[in-house]
Amino acid sequence: MIVIGTAYADYLEVRRSADIYIEPNRNSDIIEKTAPGTYLNLIEDLKTNGYYHVRAVSLGQPGWIYKTYVRRHSGDIPKQVSETGTIDILAETTSVLTPEQRSYAARHLRLGKPQAVYERVREGYVLAQDARLKIPLWVQYELSREDLRGDVERSDDFRPDTSIPFGSRAELSDYRGSGFDRGHMAPAADMKRNQRTMSESFLLSNMSPQVGVGFNRDIWADLEAAVRGWVEQRGTLTIIMGPVFAVKEGMVTYRVIGGNYVAVPTHFYKIIVDANNPKSIEALAFLIPNENLSGHHYSEFLVSIDEIEAATGLNFLSVLPVSIQNSVESQKAVSIW
Repeated sequence: MIVIGTAYADYLEVRRSADIYIEPNRNSDIIEKTAPGTYLNLIEDLKTNGYYHVRAVSLGQPGWIYKTYVRRHSGDIPKQVSETGTIDILAETTSVLTPEQRSYAARHLRLGKPQAVYERVREGYVLAQDARLKIPLWVQYELSREDLRGDVERSDDFRPDTSIPFGSRAELSDYRGSGFDRGHMAPAADMKRNQRTMSESFLLSNMSPQVGVGFNRDIWADLEAAVRGWVEQRGTLTIIMGPVFAVKEGMVTYRVIGGNYVAVPTHFYKIIVDANNPKSIEALAFLIPNENLSGHHYSEFLVSIDEIEAATGLNFLSVLPVSIQNSVESQKAVSIW
């Protein structure tokens, strides 16, 4: 996420199709075209040449939209609500389709929609796997002291996630002889509460290729153990982790393994959030190279959540008010807990 200035509690609702410009005039370049029903975050509590200063939906960068195309509302942007009247946390919330847009989609996607990301909900965690990379973009779960009281033994039943179509998932053969570990995102040691949660942690959709000695079996495992210690201290934490592909000389390139071209990340991130006190949310964020780091400690790799968002394009903690998100995500912890 790109943080520009102060985020105000008010937001804008697009009333009819409109453009967001780089500058507050119609002759500047267009950043994004918006549809009716789209919500926009307001950056400044003023207008310039009749334009509101807003944050664009898809890119997260600042831009300008003319006042007559929007309606201003007070408070935070409302969450998308399902037909049952409850918040649908799995819904894609950056825009709400109008009936007109649904008719466009019905026409253009008459032969189907290419599937890019597979979201899966397990008892122990939720994930989103990329069909091209064959690894999860993120895995997120809440962990409590009670969850850690289980005594189920490690199952080691590594297997492909057959809920994801063949060709869009990793297979055991992809890792065989690759030199990389099948690295857990949600670790098995956090899933001891029952046999199902333990077994589901060994689905390959919860794995990414990790360097073994010095990373998966060392610094990454040490950080996983530290998280369990923090859960014991604090009661309940939310943990989010996934891959990062570093930009080098203006390009992103990455190694692949196996016949399904499973991507090997250059780094991994892990975010730990303590939201037990909503008025004082704390977070730790780590960005660790996927390499032999023997002799290093995970505390050396503390970063801000903003840095991880910039590297991944993901938006974390999205249900929090924008002002709280900005405060929590912009700060790099000075030390571990």
